Amino acid sequence: MTKSESDKDRSRKRQAGMSSSAHDDGAQKPARRSGGALWIALAMAVFTLAYGGIFAVKIQQERLALIADTERSEANAAGYLAERVAGRLAEARYAIAFAASDLSGTPLDEIEAAARQRLETLRASELISTLSLLLPDGRIISAGQPAAALRARAGDALATPEAMSISLRPDGSADIVLVEPLALADGTVGALAAEVPALAAIPNWGDDRVVALADPEGRMLALRPVMSGARAGMPLAERFGLTQSFVTDLASGGGGATSEARFGDDTVTFAVAPVASANLQVYALGAMRIDQNEWVRTISFYGLMFIAPLIVALGLVALVFLQMGSLRSTRAQLADNEQRFRFAIEGARCGVWDWNPEADSVYVTDSLARMLGLENAVECTGNDFLKLFSRPDRDRLRAAMRGTRAGSEVDLEVLAAVAPVWLQIRGRILANELDGQPRIVGVAIDVTERKGAQARVAAAESRLRAALESMSESFVLWDSRRRLVLWNRKFRDFFDFADGNLKPGMSYAGVEQNAARAIKTVHGDTSASDNYEIELADGRWLHYSERATADGGLVSFGADITDLKRHEKALTENESQLRRSVTDLQESQARIADLAKKYEEEKIRAEEANRSKSEFLANMSHELRTPLNAINGFSEIMLQEMFGPLGDERYQGYTKDILSSGQHLLELINDILDMSKIEAGKMTLQPEATDAAELVEQCLRIVRGRAEEKQLRLRADVAELPEIELDPRAFKQVMINLASNAVKFTPEGGAVTIRGFLSGTAVVFQVADTGIGIAAEDLPRLGRPFEQIESQHSKSYQGSGLGLALSRSLIELHGGSLTIESTLGEGTTVSFVLPISQDQPLPEGATEPDQYLEGELDEFGEDALEFVDGNAPLAAGQAR
Repeated sequence: MTKSESDKDRSRKRQAGMSSSAHDDGAQKPARRSGGALWIALAMAVFTLAYGGIFAVKIQQERLALIADTERSEANAAGYLAERVAGRLAEARYAIAFAASDLSGTPLDEIEAAARQRLETLRASELISTLSLLLPDGRIISAGQPAAALRARAGDALATPEAMSISLRPDGSADIVLVEPLALADGTVGALAAEVPALAAIPNWGDDRVVALADPEGRMLALRPVMSGARAGMPLAERFGLTQSFVTDLASGGGGATSEARFGDDTVTFAVAPVASANLQVYALGAMRIDQNEWVRTISFYGLMFIAPLIVALGLVALVFLQMGSLRSTRAQLADNEQRFRFAIEGARCGVWDWNPEADSVYVTDSLARMLGLENAVECTGNDFLKLFSRPDRDRLRAAMRGTRAGSEVDLEVLAAVAPVWLQIRGRILANELDGQPRIVGVAIDVTERKGAQARVAAAESRLRAALESMSESFVLWDSRRRLVLWNRKFRDFFDFADGNLKPGMSYAGVEQNAARAIKTVHGDTSASDNYEIELADGRWLHYSERATADGGLVSFGADITDLKRHEKALTENESQLRRSVTDLQESQARIADLAKKYEEEKIRAEEANRSKSEFLANMSHELRTPLNAINGFSEIMLQEMFGPLGDERYQGYTKDILSSGQHLLELINDILDMSKIEAGKMTLQPEATDAAELVEQCLRIVRGRAEEKQLRLRADVAELPEIELDPRAFKQVMINLASNAVKFTPEGGAVTIRGFLSGTAVVFQVADTGIGIAAEDLPRLGRPFEQIESQHSKSYQGSGLGLALSRSLIELHGGSLTIESTLGEGTTVSFVLPISQDQPLPEGATEPDQYLEGELDEFGEDALEFVDGNAPLAAGQAR
C-alpha cells in the first residue's frame, strides 16, 4: 500500500470513528489478555531456568580456571625452588672440584699437610658442614665431624652418574654427600667428599609455603619450616593424602601441581619439581590462593548478568500486564489529546497541511479547510489545493513547493481565493519514516489582522507626508551626522532646488552650498543663535530656526515673513511722516502695534511648530533604541562566536566595529534621553547613604585604561569622607563624565587629579587636569546641551557636547552646583559641591563651590596624593 492510500484509509477510519471495530475488539480483548499473560509467564519461567543453568555452568568453569591458575603458580614456585637447590649443590660441587684439582698430583706423604688448610678454607662455607679427604691407604683427613659410614657413602656416590649419595644422621637429619675423585702423585686415587646438610640446600622462602626436599622414592630429606616429629627418611606422599605413584608421575613430566592434596584438615596445593643434575625432588605446599578479587568480580559480573535480565524480564512482564490494563484508557486519552490539539489549532486561527509530492496529494485539516471556505477536512490533489488561493499567489506557492530542498523551509503569505483571508504558509520537507519518501508538512496562520495593521501604518506614513507637504513653512530633518533625511516642498521652493537635486543622505554642507545661490543675505549670527533671518535673492524673507533632536539630529524650519518685512518697511517710511503730523504718528503707531502683534503671533506659531517637531523627534529616539539594541546584541553574539566560527578574521573586525559604533550611538541616545528627562522635569533620583570614596575608586577603574594608554598620571585624594546621601548611578555618571573629559583633553604625559574634602555640611569634589584648557570667553558657553568649544587645540577631540550639561543638571538635582575654572594651555579644574544629606540642603546662597575652596588649594599638593597604578589604593587614607 502506498503512503497516499495509507493516509486516505487512516482519514476514513478517523472520520468513521472506528466504532464497530472497537466494539468487536472490546469483546475479545479480556480472553486474549488472560491467555497471553499465562503464556508469557510460562515462557519467562523457562527462560529464567535455562538462563540460570547456563550461568551456573559458566561460573563453575571460571572457578576451575582460577584453581588452574593457582596450580600453575604453585608449580612455578616449586620449579624455582628446585633451581635454587640445584644452584646450591652446584656451588658445593664446584668448590670440591676446585680443591681436588688443586690437590691433584700431590705425593701421598705430603697430602695431609696440604689438604688440611684447603679443607678448613672450604668448610667455612655455609653449605658444607664436613669436608673429608679419603686416602687409598684408609686414612680420612676431615674438617669437621664426618659421618660414621662416610667411606661407604662415598663409594655409593661414585657409583652414581651424579656422584652423590644420601647420608641419614641419627638425629633425624640428612646430608647430601658429594664426591670428587682425586689422583695422587703415585698413581693411586683418593676422593674428596663434602657433606651438605639437606636443610641448608633449601632456600628460605619467607612465606607460609611448606617446602620439602625428597629422594626419588618420596622419602623426606629436609623440611622448611622445621616441624616437630619430621624425620629424614619418612615418606611424604601419604602425609599429603596422595600416592607415591601420582607424585612420581607429576615429577616425571618435568614437574606439576594438584589442588587435591591435604595438610591436616585443610585442602592445599601440592607441587613437585625435579632438581637438575641431582636425583632429588622439591615438594612445595601452599594454601588454596584463588584470586579473591578476580573471583568476586566474576561472581559479581555473572550475578549482574543473571539478575539484570531477570529484573528487566520481570519488569517487561509487569509492563505488559500494566499496558494491557491501561490500553483502553490510553486510547481514550489519545482521542482526548487529538481533540485538544484540534481545539488549540482552531483557537490559534491556524491549520495544518501535508503535501506528498510523489503522490501529488495534499491533506488539509478542518480548521484550515474552514479558513479556505470549505466545510470539513479534505484530501485533494496538488492542483486542487493551489486553486484554493488567489490566482497571483498560485504560481508563487507552486514554485516554492517545487524549489524546497531537504532541511529548507517554505515561508510566504498568500490570499485565499474565496474569502478575504491572508494566510502565512510555513512548511518544511521531511522524510517518511516508513518508506523514506519526501513530504512537505507545515501550518497556515491567519495573518489578516496583521496585514490590516501594516496597511494602516502605511496610511499613517502617507498622512504624515501629506501633512508636511501642506505646511506653509519649510521643514528639513537631518540625522546625527548632519545628513539629509526628510524635507517638504516649501524647502525646495524657498531655495530654488530643482526636482531631483535633493536626495536623502546629502551632507549639510553640500545642501547649504547649493542653497547659497538663492540666498542674498543672512541677517544675524548663525553661530551664536539658532534663530536668524534670511533674505532671498527673489526678495522674499524667511525666519529660519534650527533645533536639535533627542537622537542628535537637527530639525530646520523656515517661515515666510515677507509680508512682515514689508510692513516693517512701511513702518519705517511712516516714521518720517509721524514727525510732521501727530495724527499721522498716532495712525502709524496703531499700525505698528498691529504689525507687532501679528509678528508676535507668527513668531509664537513658528516656535510652537518648532516645539512640536522637537517633541516628535524626541519620541522617535525611543523607537531608534529598539533596533539598536538588537544590532548590539546580535553583533556581540557574532563576536563571541556563540553559534560557531565566523570564518574570515576580517568578519571579526567588522563585528567589533559594528558593536563599538552601536554602543557609542546607544550611549549618545541615552545621554540625550537623560537630558530630555531633566529638562522636562521627569528625572527622579534615588538617594541613599553611600561611600563616595568607593564610588570614586570604581570610576577611576573605568578610565584608568585610557589614562595608561596616554601615559597620564592619575591621582586621587578622597580619604576620610563621610557617607553622603546621593544617587550612586547619577554620581558615577557625573564623575565618569568629568574624569573622561579630563583624560581626553590632557595630552600625553600630563596629570589628572581628583580630590574630595568635607566642609561643614557639604562635600566638595574637584577634578583637575593639565590639559589644553579653555579660553575665558568660552567658559560661559560650557554646560549648554550640544555645546562644544571649537579651537585649534580641541578640534581633534570628538563628542556630543552633552557631558558637562548632563553633569551640571544631575548635580543641581542633588541640591548642589558645579563651576569650571580654566586657563588656556594650562589646564581645567571642575568643582562641584553636594550636601551630605538631602534632608539638610545647603544654606541659601551657599551652593557655589568657590565658597568652600578658600584655604584648601594650598594643601592640594604632591605630599597628599599617591599615584593610582594598577590596583593600588586611591590615597593613603584609602589603604584600609
